[in-house]
Amino acid sequence: MNQQHFNAVFNGLTERRREVLLKLLANETDEAIAKNLYIQKSTVRKHREEICKLFSLNNEFPDERRSKLPELIALFAKYKPELLNQNTLELSQTEIFSEDKTISENPDFVGREEAIAHLDKLVNEGVKVILIHAEGGIGKTTLATKWFELQGLEYLELRVGSTPQNLNSIEDWVRFKLRYYFKENPEQNFMIMLEQLKTQLQKIEKKIGVLIDNLEPALINGEFIEPQHSYYIEFLNVLAQYSVQSVTLITSRELIYEPLLVSNPNFKNYRLESLLEEAWKHYFESRKIQIDSDALREMHRAYGGNAEVMYMLSGDIATTSQGYLKNYWQEHQDDLLRHPTLEKLVQRQFNKLKSDNLQAYQLLCRLACYPNQDIMLPKVWLFCLLWDVPKNRQHRTINELCDRSLIKDYNEEYYLHPVIRQALVEKFSTIDNINNTQLVLIQQRIDEFLESQQQLQSFLVWVQQKSISVNCNFIQPSIRAFYFYLALRLNHAIDHLSPNPLVALFEDDFNPEIAFALGLELTINDKYYNEVYLDIELAYAFADAPRKGDIKQYNLEPDLVHLLQTLENKILDYSTSIYFLYGGGYEKSWQDDWSNEVKDLAGKLRLMLIKYRNIGHDWKFTERQWYLIQQYYNANKLLVDCLNQASEKVRSHIEDTLLLPIAEIEKRPFKN
Repeated sequence: MNQQHFNAVFNGLTERRREVLLKLLANETDEAIAKNLYIQKSTVRKHREEICKLFSLNNEFPDERRSKLPELIALFAKYKPELLNQNTLELSQTEIFSEDKTISENPDFVGREEAIAHLDKLVNEGVKVILIHAEGGIGKTTLATKWFELQGLEYLELRVGSTPQNLNSIEDWVRFKLRYYFKENPEQNFMIMLEQLKTQLQKIEKKIGVLIDNLEPALINGEFIEPQHSYYIEFLNVLAQYSVQSVTLITSRELIYEPLLVSNPNFKNYRLESLLEEAWKHYFESRKIQIDSDALREMHRAYGGNAEVMYMLSGDIATTSQGYLKNYWQEHQDDLLRHPTLEKLVQRQFNKLKSDNLQAYQLLCRLACYPNQDIMLPKVWLFCLLWDVPKNRQHRTINELCDRSLIKDYNEEYYLHPVIRQALVEKFSTIDNINNTQLVLIQQRIDEFLESQQQLQSFLVWVQQKSISVNCNFIQPSIRAFYFYLALRLNHAIDHLSPNPLVALFEDDFNPEIAFALGLELTINDKYYNEVYLDIELAYAFADAPRKGDIKQYNLEPDLVHLLQTLENKILDYSTSIYFLYGGGYEKSWQDDWSNEVKDLAGKLRLMLIKYRNIGHDWKFTERQWYLIQQYYNANKLLVDCLNQASEKVRSHIEDTLLLPIAEIEKRPFKN
């Protein structure tokens, strides 16, 4: 390593690595360094290994004796001897931002270590402009100002404005900063002023920050509003240039979709997640609040881990409940919006959404029609709520709510936070406005989901015919729902016996939820006998834990009884064998023989169930068809959950046409 290479490596060290290096050169132990610098021993180890590599001492230090230390000392004795035997050094601001800054012990700033590290990583990769994106109250501005503080950066702040009508002028802001911060006389032309700003940011000796706070009033659906549109784009493109000596952090509830910006490699979005439950716990404890784990968990989930809510609630808990979190939650859990500031925070988000995107606003309102809180909604349900939106725009409408963090996307299932839902129910829900006919429109969209699938329509025809043919005292929609689920359950269980039959046969309890929700509430001990109850027992006998002796009491053909009992015994043999062989493995040949025998029995069972019970058909659905029919079932289950709040007329129509093929539904139009 020559002098030039040495200088380049040394000048590129982060502040923290220089601190560790000085301690190493003073021959201090890892433990002493960690204690002195208030970091973990593992962090010290990571730094010294990296220092070793940077100075071309490629073998890692094997232990605290650090066999490479003499070589490191020799290197510094040759090229920078003034650092030897010196315990402190005034360190200048480096060009690389430290990923290991220790967050100060400030109880008002908790749970953001990962976010700080992520911003460090983006900046070290050369990103110049970072949009910190999250819903209101998550802590975007707090994170941005804290990051600047940790990096020791002075920053220039641009407050965008509170509404689209009172936006601050970018032109005036640039002119003001040129004159009073950079001490330069600004030109009149805006583009020339931007060139002046760029020149100042390129030649400035010490890096600075720029904070653009609460950008969303300047945006409509991801685009800058007029007359500030071109000003913002040109301004941010200057800040995103690689040559400028600045880092810009933008906070916003909405994303930017301007092509000239998002295509710039020096511009990145960072999605800031809500605080974890542990952060809430740490903060409340710092405020001397008595923690109850169950109450904390429920409260954190209800408010989505929102940081601003955490601050507000801590004061309320201390004053109204003497610091007892459990007492506070028991009293106020049914009124999530009791704090006026929180209610106004939510209200502002709704108002802006309604102004910017009426279709997305209507979708959000319709989500409140679903009666149960704290549940994941499948994507198909959201599609069904968009009955008046063209299909080619439905994805964009859903994404608009996700981008504004009004709903959460978990792998195409969506979650509406209880606090948002309560605000919708109280002020914006339209479910009662037109006699619940929205539910009829939702059902129409659900039925259209399978309209073009001929094989699935044939399956629905069979479901209808089977339900009509059985002798029972239950309503037809309940019977249809039962056989719909039973047929799919048996079909899936028989088709998926290999490689491990236990996975398929025992993957869940037999629970045809729609049928039970509509009144089919038979249990295993019910004395009332009918054909539906018999088929429930057959389903249990085949698809769930064996029930020795249960099937004997029914009037079944002897060969069907024998086959069911044989299959049950085989399953019991398998589970017993797995119990004894667990941990030691088992012979594959034995498993294969067993699996083939059970598959043969299952094939015979399918034929008998078709012959004697007209169930167990091999529908040969493709993977796509299985997906569609599962989505169809889930959407209908949610629809049934909504019926309790529907008018008698709407409820009657929906039950009458539930799970029917399209041809039959067309015979029974809704008469409003």
